[in-house]
Amino acid sequence: MDNIYLLIFYSVLAIFILVTFFLVLYIRNQNMVWQQRKLFQDTEIQQQKQLLSAVIDSQEIERKRIGEDLHDEVGGTLSAIKLMLNAAMRQYNPADQEVILPAKQLIDKMIVDVRNIAHDLSPPGLAMFGLYTSIEGFVSLINKTGELEIAISNELTTEEKLLSEKAELALFRVITQLIANTLKHANATKIEICFKELENTLEIVYQDNGKGFDVAVLDERKGIGMQNIMSRLQMINATYTLETSLDKGFKMTISCLLDS
Repeated sequence: MDNIYLLIFYSVLAIFILVTFFLVLYIRNQNMVWQQRKLFQDTEIQQQKQLLSAVIDSQEIERKRIGEDLHDEVGGTLSAIKLMLNAAMRQYNPADQEVILPAKQLIDKMIVDVRNIAHDLSPPGLAMFGLYTSIEGFVSLINKTGELEIAISNELTTEEKLLSEKAELALFRVITQLIANTLKHANATKIEICFKELENTLEIVYQDNGKGFDVAVLDERKGIGMQNIMSRLQMINATYTLETSLDKGFKMTISCLLDS
């Protein structure tokens, strides 16, 4: 009788050991599968970032080339035409000058427009003066149009460059795209942009008093502008939060780690 009990005990023990063994093998196998899947996802994300970075870099090179061509070639040609018109005005009587003067005024406007477009394509002061000063210059151009009021504030504790040139260029593009979105879609009268330095992080708060939108439908209505914003922030490992709702304006807070 005791032998039967012992046999049953050892049988149950053997089954328990086998089940435990196979359970451990299963968990270990699932662990390996999960790690491989995570490694694959991380590799895929890294490859996507590298591809995105290469695409944006090539876009910036082309923007810079076009901006320089506009500034040097087209701007130079317009300036030469303006000089010719000035010379013509000195040679003709006042009646003829009245015909030439509107053309000269139009040339003056075109020179300013070309310069602004060239600076937008390739901001000349970014590498030398940094992100805040470049945004300040861009904002002053928008304020002169009278379309809306943009207030910009600086709560940074230093005037030194805090980010790499690539990160600053990405943030410059993001902020100018946000301003463009507000101008096109928000029916806003005011924009506020604040630069802050929190520990080892640069924080940029952008908000307008426009009509806003429902965040729940953001993915459905996400246009190219918003996609570009998110892609550029992802490329420099910046994070962001959105606060908006219908008739409550729009607010985006961007956080980017400072260069050590």
